[in-house]
Amino acid sequence: MFLLAGSGCHAQAPAASGREIFPPAQTRELREFGAVGDGRADDTAAVQRAFANSDRYCLDGGSRTYRVTGTLKIEKNVCLRNITLVQSLAPFDTRPYVRASCPVTTDPNAVVDCGDPALRTKDLEALKVSLSVRTLLIRPGSDSATVRVLLDHVKVDRGHYPELGSRTDSAGIWLQGASGADLRNVEITGYGKGYGLIVLRSRDVAVDRLWIHDLLWAPYSGDTPLVRAQVAAIGWNTIPIHEFRKAGEDGVAVGKFYGVRVQEQLTCALFSEVHNVTIRNARISHCMAKFVDGNLPWQADGLDISHPSSDIIVDSPVIDSTWEGMDVLSKGGDIVGLQIRSPKVSNSFGFGLKLGNQLRDPSITGATITNAGIAGIVIYGGVEGASIKGATITGVGVISAGGRTFVPWPEMAHSGIRIDDGPSGTGNQRAVPRNVDIQDVDVSNGAGVRGYAILSRVGTLARVRGLRASGFSGPSTYGAVETQ
Repeated sequence: MFLLAGSGCHAQAPAASGREIFPPAQTRELREFGAVGDGRADDTAAVQRAFANSDRYCLDGGSRTYRVTGTLKIEKNVCLRNITLVQSLAPFDTRPYVRASCPVTTDPNAVVDCGDPALRTKDLEALKVSLSVRTLLIRPGSDSATVRVLLDHVKVDRGHYPELGSRTDSAGIWLQGASGADLRNVEITGYGKGYGLIVLRSRDVAVDRLWIHDLLWAPYSGDTPLVRAQVAAIGWNTIPIHEFRKAGEDGVAVGKFYGVRVQEQLTCALFSEVHNVTIRNARISHCMAKFVDGNLPWQADGLDISHPSSDIIVDSPVIDSTWEGMDVLSKGGDIVGLQIRSPKVSNSFGFGLKLGNQLRDPSITGATITNAGIAGIVIYGGVEGASIKGATITGVGVISAGGRTFVPWPEMAHSGIRIDDGPSGTGNQRAVPRNVDIQDVDVSNGAGVRGYAILSRVGTLARVRGLRASGFSGPSTYGAVETQ
């Protein structure tokens, strides 16, 4: 038996926490648990055996590649390093159950019976596995417990099937319930719906040199393939797509596939209900949807933050070719203490940086945004005290994908910075941003694109100091904007 005594993972927690991340005294290699690590043998059982001992040893993959099938679970503290996991699960064949075309709906909550057949009982379990595949699932065994986590030089390849998974229940790495987590040099790639990385209900999290790239999703087999001209004609936000609903979910009586208005089918990274989080030097690129005539960064977000969260620093992220570079949104409690420092965002199909609803005093400093289909930065809904300082926004209205530059929203009001209303959460009322402060901003539009450097669609005043606008044929601002 190969054993390195005393060579454990003595990692330090985020500086703000002042605690050590889980430091086991000994390191064990995965080969000691029977894993082959040649990228061809199915190592699922052996790797799972090793993970059953994750609270006793720091587990080292020896820089080898381990092919696995389905979800690997860790319910204890874990130190894991020097490993590549490649997902080999094939998707459930949905063609017998996804047959009909679905009508267009603009309601994001609508679930439409398109006439597809109900799922046979014998196929339900296989479908469930396919829809909820989480290559690496780290979650404590009970809701009251927490885990400590160190991932160092860990790579997850989600596989080769863009139609695998579902947008809410699948992930490359699913981390939940951590109290002290250190993720260093984590790489995620590969195909499928859902999330590259999702971090839920966790605190004291440090993420350094996260690299998520070349993720791709596609409609389920049997659904209408995506064609650029057809999707654009129907509407980039209104195309119907099939999703599964079990009996009783969303009011449906029968478990089967239903038609819904498309929403983000892929999110490269999501942090939700998190506190004291630092994300440094993240690289996120090519979060894409599979189109017949060339893939697009469509309905596939880059880095999202949601729900009640606090004290989050995102420092020097580089985000390219996504639906929205960053989408920060809370619908159930405030997000406070958010700082986005020196972001570089390019080729965002919709918005480069999008901050909405219940945010308190968010700040964006030193942003560089190149090519955003609608707006470089949007502040909307009940945001209080947003601050934007030192932004350079170029190529407003255009994006580049597959070697082609085009204007995806020709009828949209394009802008460098957009201030808009949003749902208040109370009846049909709308909330508006307040106390928006903008300083030292350079904005230029894309060639031939009409728009504004600053566009305010609400009555509350936005203060702007040091605006430099170029390439606009008319006024550089519109709405309640006070420039100095």
